[in-house]
Amino acid sequence: MNILIAYQNYLRHLQDESSIERKKDKGFHASSSGSCYRKQLYAYFEYESGPIDDKGLRVLRLGTIVHKDVEDAVHHYIKTNKKEITDNNISIFSEHKVKIPELNIVGTLDVAVYDGNSEILDIYDVKTAAAYTWTKHFGRKDNRQQNANENYKLQLGTYALGMQFQVEPKKTNLHLFWYNKNTSMVREQLVISDWIDKAFDYWTGLNEYLIEYGEKFEKYLEPEIEYGVPFEDWECKYCQYENICPSKIKQRKPRRRSK
Repeated sequence: MNILIAYQNYLRHLQDESSIERKKDKGFHASSSGSCYRKQLYAYFEYESGPIDDKGLRVLRLGTIVHKDVEDAVHHYIKTNKKEITDNNISIFSEHKVKIPELNIVGTLDVAVYDGNSEILDIYDVKTAAAYTWTKHFGRKDNRQQNANENYKLQLGTYALGMQFQVEPKKTNLHLFWYNKNTSMVREQLVISDWIDKAFDYWTGLNEYLIEYGEKFEKYLEPEIEYGVPFEDWECKYCQYENICPSKIKQRKPRRRSK
C-alpha cells in the first residue's frame, strides 16, 4: 500500500461528500464572503469547478481537523458546565446553521455565545494560519497589515447578521480565533463591529447583480470592468473557475522591483 496515495484518495472522497452536502443548501455561502462577484455567481448557478490539487486538499483538511477539535471542546464545556450555563442565562451555539433569506445566504458559524442577561452576543470564527499570514497580524509592527484577510472579517459580519435575527442582541462582539499551523500558538483577535454593515453592503451588491443579470451574468460581469470582479487580483490565482473565466489577471507577469 502507498500511504500517500491512500491518504489523497481519502481526502478526495471527503471532498466529494462535502460538495454533495454543500449543494443541498441553495444560496450564497457565508464562508465565501468577500469573494469575486463573478466567482460567487458561478457557484450559485452550480458551474463545474476545477479540481483542488493534492496539497490544497491537505491544507483544507488540517483546518477541518482544528475546527473539529474546537467543536468537540465546546461540546465538552457545555456538558461539564450545564448548571453554570443555565443559571447565568447563557446560550452557546456550536457549528450553528445560519440563514438570511433576504440576502440568499446560508452558512455555519463556529461558535457563538449569547448572554441573556446583558443581551450581548459574541461570535467566534476559527482560522488556521501559516507563518506568513500569522506575521501579517501578530508579527513585528512593521510587518503587520491592517487590511489583511478582510474576507474573514466580512464572514464574521455575515454570521452576525444571521444571528441578530435569532437573538436580537443589544451588542455584538466579533472575534477571530487564530491557530498557527507552524508553531501551534493561538491568539484571539477582536474585530470591530463595523464589519457587520460592510457585510450587508457586500451581499446587497451581489444580490443586485443576481437580480439584474441572473444566469446571463457571464455576458455582463466582465473582469476588471465591473465592480467586484474581482476585488483583489490574487483571487484569480486560486480561483476554482479560472479555467472558464475570461480574466487575464493570472497570466500577468509580476512587475520587477527597482533596485
